[in-house]
Amino acid sequence: MSNMDDFIKEQVKYDQIDYPNENEMWTKISRKQQNHNYKPKHSYKPKVILTAILFTVVLSSTPVFAKYTTEILDWMRNMNRTGIITSLENGFGQEINKTAANEAGVLTIHNVISDQNGTTINFSLDIDRDYPIDYAGFEQALLKIGEGKEIQMEASAEYNLESDKLVGVLHTDEEIPHNSNVTLQLGGVKEIQLKSIALKDFAQSNTYPAKINIQQDGISQIDFISKDYQNGQYTLDYLIELEEPNNIEHAYLSYIIENESIAYSGVTSKRPQPNVIKKSDSLDIPKEAVEKLGVFLNYNDTVSYKPETWNLDFQYNHDLAKQSTFVLDVDKKVELGSRQLQFKELVITPSRVKLYFDEKNIKTNSKWSYVYNYRQIKLQIGEQELFGNYWNDFLSFETQELIKDITNKEIALTLKDASVSYEAEKQDKVELKNISDVPKTIQTELNGYPIDITYYANGSDLIVESESKNKQFGGITQSVIYQNGERIFAEDRSNDGLLNINKQVETFKNIKNKEITLNFFLYTVNEDRTETIILQ
Repeated sequence: MSNMDDFIKEQVKYDQIDYPNENEMWTKISRKQQNHNYKPKHSYKPKVILTAILFTVVLSSTPVFAKYTTEILDWMRNMNRTGIITSLENGFGQEINKTAANEAGVLTIHNVISDQNGTTINFSLDIDRDYPIDYAGFEQALLKIGEGKEIQMEASAEYNLESDKLVGVLHTDEEIPHNSNVTLQLGGVKEIQLKSIALKDFAQSNTYPAKINIQQDGISQIDFISKDYQNGQYTLDYLIELEEPNNIEHAYLSYIIENESIAYSGVTSKRPQPNVIKKSDSLDIPKEAVEKLGVFLNYNDTVSYKPETWNLDFQYNHDLAKQSTFVLDVDKKVELGSRQLQFKELVITPSRVKLYFDEKNIKTNSKWSYVYNYRQIKLQIGEQELFGNYWNDFLSFETQELIKDITNKEIALTLKDASVSYEAEKQDKVELKNISDVPKTIQTELNGYPIDITYYANGSDLIVESESKNKQFGGITQSVIYQNGERIFAEDRSNDGLLNINKQVETFKNIKNKEITLNFFLYTVNEDRTETIILQ
């Protein structure tokens, strides 16, 4: 995906998409927790457990499984970190249980799991407070190994009501060498409350654009740009507008139907303005459920900042995971349009499976295309099926159980259901005539796909909506206008090509001409493009 971003930024000044890392995805899950019943520290006996999705204070080496409740293991499975569960249940990792204290509180490292697919450190943080919090972020999370090597770690922690502590996880894709002297530096704690506001006016907002005033904690309003239902998906495009100043780093919408949370996919675009968060969400729901949809604004509020740093030394000397690590040299290629993946190494450990590759652009005899997303990535190891995700230079799969006797099993990778980006031809354009505030619709074709183009003026802006009745067509990703020798791209787009819909709304700023030639530049097609590669 990063290569696609680079291509777009270089050639069309495309808005960069902020792809969430694993830590961010875990945090998104935790933000759905809306229970804020809280009493001051040490003044109560907890009766309920908040949904803490992060690893808790009871992690250890052997035996591990007996120290976990079924509920906590379920939380980890909801995070799609079944590989960590596999490691713990099979006794991989090292129990540390060391503490460090400063004026802010006490840090405890409970457990470390390290193998060729990375390192996970589980910790807890005991801080006195008389205010409620939900989770914490950290300005510094640094691992020093030996005399000079330093590793930046992803850090996240959530308040756990049962233990009355912040419990969290530190992760890096790098492995801690066996028998290493390690120093952890953790500091700059931002304690955060999660807040939620029901958007009661949402159901009544049947016309778009529609705005709902918030006026709370630095959030001004939500501006719904568009809504659309097609192909079994309900898609919302919206802006969260912030006041100046504000402390809002993360804000998003969540959805329920009859008190049940609705899963959804979303894209967060580069902020069009410093104080505007632009998002697009897609929900797989029946059309009749749209009217029953409950919508909530969720955001964080930083209630405390502690600059102190904890320093904690330990020696990592656990090497059990090596005994169940399988490394296979791979020399397989797959062409994905105008790029090529060269698979080079498969690494199977108790915690995760990774298939590493090199990527390069290639010249083909066919029309330029770029496969930037597969909706199904499957790794078959014997009878076991693992479904994975695409990262910068590897495919990642969560293990479901300890994989044994690998050398005698067939290993196959299957890629299926591709989103393919194509570059339009010079003749792929349409004339927009008599532009006014009255919408006009014309029909055209793009690579044989029928396209409806609706255009109109909104003040000094030109709005262009495009959509196809053919569901295989993934949408026009981007168009361009030439004016006085200058190439002009849309300042705003509702669909950046990552959602499974084929409608696009583009806004071109300060277009004064009443007749314009609209040139199509990039468009997406949903294709099967099944590729199966036998790795062993």
